[in-house]
Amino acid sequence: MERIDEPDGLQLEFSRRFPNLMLASSSPNRKALLEKGGTFVRTFAPETDEDRTGSSFKEIVENIAKKKLEAYLASPAFERGIPAVAADTLVLSDGTLIGKPADEADAYAMLSRLSGRGHMVISAVGLYLPDAGVKIFSDEAAVFFRNLDRDTVLGYISTGEWMGAAGAYRLQKTGYRLVERIDGDWTTVVGLPLGKILAES
Repeated sequence: MERIDEPDGLQLEFSRRFPNLMLASSSPNRKALLEKGGTFVRTFAPETDEDRTGSSFKEIVENIAKKKLEAYLASPAFERGIPAVAADTLVLSDGTLIGKPADEADAYAMLSRLSGRGHMVISAVGLYLPDAGVKIFSDEAAVFFRNLDRDTVLGYISTGEWMGAAGAYRLQKTGYRLVERIDGDWTTVVGLPLGKILAES
C-alpha cells in the first residue's frame, strides 16, 4: 500500500467533531493519530488488568476497552464535560490471537507468519460523551501482507517499530511497506477506529 499522508480527511473530520479529547491510553500511536488531525489531546494511563475474558474475540477486546474507560471515569482525573476514549486492539491470524512480540526473534516469527497472508485486526472503544454517557463498540479491518523475504523482515525489525506493537508492525511509520492492502478503516489497524467513533457519537 502507499504511504498514508496525514492528516487525511477522516482525521480532520474527527478533529472538527472532537476538538478536545481525553485519551485513556498510554499509546503514543493513538495520541499521534488524534493530534495529527488537530485534536487537542490529554492522556490518562489507566491501571487495570487486561485479562482476556469473553465468549468471543469481539467481546474480549470490548471488555478490556470498557475496563480502561471505567478506570478513567472512576479516577480523580475524570472531567465530566470533556469527551473521553479508551481503546484496545487484538490481532488475529487463523483465529489465533497475536500479541506484542517479546523480542526480535518473536517479532521475526510473527512477521514471517503474516507474510503473504491476511489477518484480522479488531479495535474496541470505550467512549464517554458528556451528553450521551458511555458506549462500548468495536470495528474490524482485514490486513493483507505482501510476500516478505528474510532481508525485508530483518530490515523492518532493525527499525525497532515492532516493539510494543501487536502483530509486530506499526502502520503509521514504515510498516505500511509490508502491507499489500487493507479492507476496512486504516485507523482501526492503528488502534483507534475514528470512523466508527464518529458513527457512534
